[in-house]
Amino acid sequence: MDAPYASPRFRVFPSLLAQLRRRFGRLLALSLLIIVPLLFVRACAIKYIAPDEIGLRQISFGPGKGLQKDVVQPGYRRQITSYETIQTFPRDLQIVEFTNNAIETTKKHRTLPAVNCPTVDGYPVNVDVTVVYRLADPFQVVSRFGFGRAYEDSVVIRFTDPAIKHYLGELRAEEFYRDARQQKVARMKADLAARFHENGLELADVLIRQYDYPSTFQALTEQKKIQDQSVLTNKALGKQAEVQTRLNQMSAQGKNMVNIRTAEVEAQITAINADRDLYIRQKHAEADLLVKTAEASGTEMINRAMEGAGSDKLLRLRKGLALLNGIHGPIYISGDPTDVVTFSRNH
Repeated sequence: MDAPYASPRFRVFPSLLAQLRRRFGRLLALSLLIIVPLLFVRACAIKYIAPDEIGLRQISFGPGKGLQKDVVQPGYRRQITSYETIQTFPRDLQIVEFTNNAIETTKKHRTLPAVNCPTVDGYPVNVDVTVVYRLADPFQVVSRFGFGRAYEDSVVIRFTDPAIKHYLGELRAEEFYRDARQQKVARMKADLAARFHENGLELADVLIRQYDYPSTFQALTEQKKIQDQSVLTNKALGKQAEVQTRLNQMSAQGKNMVNIRTAEVEAQITAINADRDLYIRQKHAEADLLVKTAEASGTEMINRAMEGAGSDKLLRLRKGLALLNGIHGPIYISGDPTDVVTFSRNH
């Protein structure tokens, strides 16, 4: 039969084992001598500042006691326990969100309800806003607002909410989707950037992302449009009535001017006719005067002729002619027809 299987046996060398123990103990002691002081220094004299952070050194006692203005950059920096402390702040972009949408909320940045912005025409519009900023001067921020994130309440939220209501509140509800909104937002950014800079912050951007109108916006808009149209119609009718009144006034003035001009022309015509009649009468009077004067001169000349030689014969001749003119029927002459004396006696 085969011999039963026997387990292998190892020979132990006590001297070698003791030597290994001594070497391991020395190595462990050397490691402790190196690591323990390093850990002590790391815990009591060095602080690590992450790449997305900056720090400010605050000294507890000594000649330079107080908060130091020099910014501590990222990396392993000196921080002696109980003597000084490095307060860290985020150096990357910070965000404050104004929204009512639960999907857009996150724990990485602060979220507040949407800004309720009443428009100039009376509609409440909920505006979703994202404010992006960074710390430009940590020393100024700490000096004014202390450590922590109190600057968000004192600067970011305090100035952003009223600025949105002020600038966007000057718009009408339908102007939120027009170029007028871009102009108001640009003015709002300039105002907020100046206010942030005064408090040690730098405004990167203000994003106006969404507008939520009230559920009754359409009905209210239709009603308001009808009212506006009624107002415009009344204004148009008022202007039409005003124009008609002015037209009537101008027509009346025109008629009055025509009547005045007509009366003036008729007066001129009457004056001209009167002058004409006066002129005719004057000329007739002058002609009559000339005729009468001529007749008087002729009569005077005849009378003077009658007073001269042969006047008796002329008188008898005229008397005879008058007598002849008074005879009706045939005339029979038996004597001298020139003997008027005899002829007149017979008759």
